[in-house]
Amino acid sequence: MIEEERIREILNKPVLKEGLQAYRFIMERLYQTDVSADREFQSAFRNFYQMKRFYSDEFAGHYFRLMEQMKSSRHMSFVMALERVKHIRNTYEMSFSSKMTHTINPRHPIWDSVVTKKHFGISAPYAKKNREEACCKKYDIYEEKFYDYMASEEGMKIIHLFDEYFPESGIADVKKIDFVLWQDR
Repeated sequence: MIEEERIREILNKPVLKEGLQAYRFIMERLYQTDVSADREFQSAFRNFYQMKRFYSDEFAGHYFRLMEQMKSSRHMSFVMALERVKHIRNTYEMSFSSKMTHTINPRHPIWDSVVTKKHFGISAPYAKKNREEACCKKYDIYEEKFYDYMASEEGMKIIHLFDEYFPESGIADVKKIDFVLWQDR
């Protein structure tokens, strides 16, 4: 449970305002450019989602080529992204698969191990057998819990306060919740 005072404290953080600007740049630029070639987009995305900390330039190059190919998919899903991102390094990248999914279709929440564990009690699967299926099932559970939370009194309070602080944000309610939960670490 996040108290209103804590939500307001988070919304007052300068880092949130900076993050909102970076996020809006990414979302507005996605369909205006070829993301596989646009270094400014790539840099903004890699900085915002901390991709530079964890992944090589080679991984990023493959990732942005894949994003460019997939951004025209009208039915973008986590399953589609996970299956394709897997081929970059032969690993199941739940977080970066969800970030691609969300960027292309903002109604899907982003999988962040801290947020999923702390706020929803869900951890990434450790199954070695049928791992892809296990990842997809975990994401489905998370997405359902996330939507339930978004519709709850607390979730609606976060959305309302976010809109009060950033009335012209123009971003999906899913991301408003994500911004606050991610800062509540």
